[in-house]
Amino acid sequence: MARMIVLGPGVLISTMAIGRVAFAPDPEDHDRATRVALAQLEYLRPGLEARADQMQAYFPEGRVFTLALYGLTWVDIGLGTTDAATRARALAEARHALALATAPRSLKPFEEAGGLPYGMFYEGWTAHLRAGTLHLGGGAAADTAFRGNCARLDASLRAHGPFADSYGGMAWPADNAAGAAALASCGTLLDPRYGETARAWLRAALRQADPATGIIPHVDGLAQPRGESAVLMIRFIHEIDPRAAAAQYDAMVRTFATRFAGLLPAVREYPHGMTGDGDVDSGPVILGVSAPASVVGVAAARITGHARAAADLRASAEVLGMPLQWGGRRSYAFGALPVGDAFLAWVTVVRPWNTPPAAPVAATPFGRWRWTWYVLWGGLLALSAMGLTRLARQPASTRSR
Repeated sequence: MARMIVLGPGVLISTMAIGRVAFAPDPEDHDRATRVALAQLEYLRPGLEARADQMQAYFPEGRVFTLALYGLTWVDIGLGTTDAATRARALAEARHALALATAPRSLKPFEEAGGLPYGMFYEGWTAHLRAGTLHLGGGAAADTAFRGNCARLDASLRAHGPFADSYGGMAWPADNAAGAAALASCGTLLDPRYGETARAWLRAALRQADPATGIIPHVDGLAQPRGESAVLMIRFIHEIDPRAAAAQYDAMVRTFATRFAGLLPAVREYPHGMTGDGDVDSGPVILGVSAPASVVGVAAARITGHARAAADLRASAEVLGMPLQWGGRRSYAFGALPVGDAFLAWVTVVRPWNTPPAAPVAATPFGRWRWTWYVLWGGLLALSAMGLTRLARQPASTRSR
């Protein structure tokens, strides 16, 4: 019985470890990636607002972040399909998320900052989501709310950039990157001069980059970059200048790419050789690795054309996220963090809106980790299976001793 208690779980765990990597959603397998993202959205959709409010208890932007990511995932699914019914549903869901994100209840944590009524985080993310609905459904010229977004962002980045405040006296470059990406959409959908402002913002932001790494910093006033903001900004910078996004990606790989516990592809929160504590942005930092940085790293790799690296990071999320799927609904980490589910769905299908897709790049910074993974867990599976087979072949009288 003792041997069975040890060997049985050995077979089960090793089989799951192998299967989750072998059958992990590949962001470049469009159909499968879309099916997985849709299953995650189906999990989030019932009680979406309540799930967003649950995240609000964790950090001040939790509600808007969750709603924006839910809506942006639908935008990218809609832009990636030729099916009219799916596209129509995507537009309806994205508009619903936008309505919730801009409702009075969503405004409460925010205040005037950076020359904006509710600061750069709120303006940038909601404007980006609104731009997505207009890329998908059209009608930008007649959308007065979007025209207001564009005018306010343009004025804020010109007067307070490159890093306008999200709250009074507090500015985060990643929030400004979201706003600049929204301005790039303003340039595409309304007036090219907005695109000029976005490019001017990028040039100014790059002048503030960390001299040691070349990466735009995490916090205004401190040169040091961090993994979770570095990967997030790459997705937005691609909307403005794909070459600059590719350069930021290469610098990010040199600075943050790693393997969790020496095995699974991951993104560090602090540069190699440095340590630091986790916070509300990074989550717990374990062995130097940040879960949000590793998840959003999928988007950074995917948007810059690094398909293998995106697949590697997505496989790690499949192993560590403990996915459950039932009745067409899929959740991770037992559904404890809806914003995490929304992030993971978004990065799996993210696509550029204002620039062409990046040329494919075969290189991955994570090497041949899959072979190590398969050999390790395959060895455990073989040993456990052989042990159970030998146990089963023993006479009953011997097994009972």
